[in-house]
Amino acid sequence: MKRKYIYLLAVILVASSCKKGFLDTSPLDQSSDATYWKTADDAQTGLNAVYATLPDSRDFWRDCSSDNSVMTNAWGEGGMGYISMGTYSATDGYIAEEWRYDNIRRALYFIDKLSTMTIDANLKKRFDAEARFILAMRYFRMAQLFGDLPLIKEKPVTLEESNLSRSPKQEVLDYALQNVETAIAGLPATYGAAADKGRITKAAALMLRANIYLYMASMKKFHNGQNDAALWTEAAKSANDVTTMGYDLEDDYSSLFKKEANNNNKEVILAYQYVQDKFTQFLAVLASPTGTGITGEGWASFCPTRDLIDSYECTDGKSIKTSALYDLNKPYENRDARLKMTFMLPGVPVLRPNGTFTPYQPHPSYNMPERMNNEGGGLTGYMYLKFNDPTNPKPGENWANWPIYRYSETLLILAEALNESDPGNTKITWAMNKVRARAGLPGVDALLGDQAKMRDAIREERRHEFVAEHKRYFDLLRWKTAELVLSKPAYGINSNVADPVGDWTKPMFKAQDRVFNVNKNYIWPVPQSVIDRNKSLLPQNKGW
Repeated sequence: MKRKYIYLLAVILVASSCKKGFLDTSPLDQSSDATYWKTADDAQTGLNAVYATLPDSRDFWRDCSSDNSVMTNAWGEGGMGYISMGTYSATDGYIAEEWRYDNIRRALYFIDKLSTMTIDANLKKRFDAEARFILAMRYFRMAQLFGDLPLIKEKPVTLEESNLSRSPKQEVLDYALQNVETAIAGLPATYGAAADKGRITKAAALMLRANIYLYMASMKKFHNGQNDAALWTEAAKSANDVTTMGYDLEDDYSSLFKKEANNNNKEVILAYQYVQDKFTQFLAVLASPTGTGITGEGWASFCPTRDLIDSYECTDGKSIKTSALYDLNKPYENRDARLKMTFMLPGVPVLRPNGTFTPYQPHPSYNMPERMNNEGGGLTGYMYLKFNDPTNPKPGENWANWPIYRYSETLLILAEALNESDPGNTKITWAMNKVRARAGLPGVDALLGDQAKMRDAIREERRHEFVAEHKRYFDLLRWKTAELVLSKPAYGINSNVADPVGDWTKPMFKAQDRVFNVNKNYIWPVPQSVIDRNKSLLPQNKGW
């Protein structure tokens, strides 16, 4: 088994998409069925092409849909930045980017061809399980965004060929769960061969199962007003199973998002694979402002919001508005340790092209290269260190893997699901306290049994733990809180440079106006181009 095929095929697929737009059909079907699909190596190569459809580093960009981040050029990337502004439409290119029936077909094509092959039975079962995990993950993601979907099962046909109308979202989720159960049964807990590091494991499948049940339970409770304890219990059960499988938190939070951590840590359960000089990403360029890092290159494409920065607790577990530890002039001291690990912050030294470390000064009055509203300066005055690598002489060719599931999410899913179904369960505080201890924060034992306060604490913990990992937007949708947090403007640093940098009561730069229409924005529109080709998908989603 040759892992290099993962990267080779992924590069081919990405190159093709850059030239022709997203692929409509799987490139696998260009091979002759009579000459291919014969050996285990053939199957392995085909499966690797399915792996290329897993969520990747582009999800860093997508976090701007939430209240965490602002996209500097909202119109860019097919209108990706319009999501948080509430101005997107069925004709925007970015909407079509998430409607990925080409990926559905690719997985089904592989599963169909694999079923006809005569290879080792155990290997065949595992390959099928890996592909079904990816199929389930794609359907789950699309269901969260679009609701009811055409449900193509088992046989690889295009959407146009299927002529299917949309099935209820619950049927789509049920089919995703069916595939997840198959994956759990067929996947190993670990892989013995070094070449198989990074492949989907049983723990990853259990995490997807927990994720889907958590979503279904949330939608039923917070959208429909019906608490279904059984759904929360299933989410907790799957997460709890993962806690017995040898994973743990790494001591250094920041290390998880660097290339050195690739397949070499105890926390990451599943990650999209990158490799040096063969298949790379350029998050360091997107995350940096001009004039920082060893090269000085940076586009400042995505900027954290003031609300996010101010939401990090002080080390006594209190907010900046109530803690005696908070200093308006030194606002980043005595705070959640993840704050300085995640962001470039005004006044905190950063690496410069001459090798020195000098304070990051984005306020326009300092006339520094990183100044706000300058090209490469961003909109809020805050930037990212997470997924960044200021020391990389080739920031456009980073190869840090993209985490899809980490053990910290296992713990927080467990805590959330138990709090909704069994709020006195001490595993809630055990799970929460492990995550918080790494951040230098006190435990939440005093909240045990107070479901509402613990719920708020868990939600804040998820926000800070998974910043820039594109978890927040989906959380806001399932909790039905998007209408509250995405209907407020996004702000940056204080506009008067003489005001204390940490004084949240002073005027701030406004980065972006935001709107969330409760009557339609919880579900995206089906891309208009898709409806034009498939009238069976009418009517359009409500409000669109």
